[in-house]
Amino acid sequence: MTLADYDLDEIRKRIYEAYQKESPIFEKFRKYAKNLSNEIRPVRPYSVNAVSFVSSDGGDNRLFFNPAVIELVRVVDSRGNQCAIDAIPSNTKTSDLNERVKADSPLMVKPLKKLCEDLNINRLEELSYLLSGLEEGKSTGAIRCYRDIVEWAVLYDLIVNYEWGSDTVIVRDGLLRTKSFKRDVFPKIDTKIREGVEKHKRRNVNVSVVGVAKQSAVLSRLAVALELEGVFHKPFPCYAKVPPEIENECYNYDRTWLDTYESIVEHNEEAREKGEKEKPFLYQSMGQMYLVKFGDRPNDPVWPVDIATWQINEADRIIGQLTLDAQNGFPIPDYPMCIQKAHDYAKIGGIEVAILQDLLFEGITQNLNEHEKERMLRMKYLGENLASRRYKNG
Repeated sequence: MTLADYDLDEIRKRIYEAYQKESPIFEKFRKYAKNLSNEIRPVRPYSVNAVSFVSSDGGDNRLFFNPAVIELVRVVDSRGNQCAIDAIPSNTKTSDLNERVKADSPLMVKPLKKLCEDLNINRLEELSYLLSGLEEGKSTGAIRCYRDIVEWAVLYDLIVNYEWGSDTVIVRDGLLRTKSFKRDVFPKIDTKIREGVEKHKRRNVNVSVVGVAKQSAVLSRLAVALELEGVFHKPFPCYAKVPPEIENECYNYDRTWLDTYESIVEHNEEAREKGEKEKPFLYQSMGQMYLVKFGDRPNDPVWPVDIATWQINEADRIIGQLTLDAQNGFPIPDYPMCIQKAHDYAKIGGIEVAILQDLLFEGITQNLNEHEKERMLRMKYLGENLASRRYKNG
């Protein structure tokens, strides 16, 4: 039965009544948008060395010859350097992942090993609760978590262990917050990254840490209100800082996703003045969110951008540096070009996937006799879906 078979007047009435319940929320977000319009600041572009890194999409890196399934974890930066590479079988266990942080293991992943060494961690599951419950063949969520942890290890490596010769902005493809690390582990990573930035500053080199996302709950919930109020309809690049009350309204996560070192310090100072209990330093974010329009046309897209909380006093310069890089963006206009370059280097094309599939097939058949190999070859090439091939080649 289709929608047309129902009483549309009744449906219209119920939808309108439901909206009346939502109307106060809508008006609240319009008020937020009006407040943001008073905080809009223009951007002046600054020249800088912008470097990003991207992990290939999980779907692009999945190799399979049923029942064998292997996930490739590959992180490449915008200069074309492969920062990390790993291959995870579907039946992997936590003990297998621990091999990635052992110096004498052939499976060692260098940035991950450096991160764990600096944190005095010997087992990977000490980084995350999500890695401690791996089940054979049911590890999709854990592999996603592992991929995110490897990306953070690369970010850490680029800031702490790499020596930059000039002012550089390190751009993460995603916000500067994560649920992948334990709440007591992330603060240690935050501290080490701050120390790495300070080490460069002593050499008169400014290293800025930024996260840029294509979407966020904040931007999604504010989008209609921002459009109606014309907040970013300016003929120049501009940005606005997102206040805590807006983020609180938009996220369902617990406070550790929103809390940073600075917000906890501020809360504890207020708690001490009131004689209340202080909050422990457990958090999973190092970013202050801004909404940024990099383009100079009124209807150019707006992006959520996280700036490291200890660098927000330099937001004008950092966003200006990012703007100069974003205005050259292609094929996504007014989106950081360094992220797009990293993505182009990281993605795996059709011919590459075919080669990797052949390597997997070679591994599967290396212990088979000639007769069994012949059967496998017949299955591989003659067992394809002939109907789909017909339409593909038609």
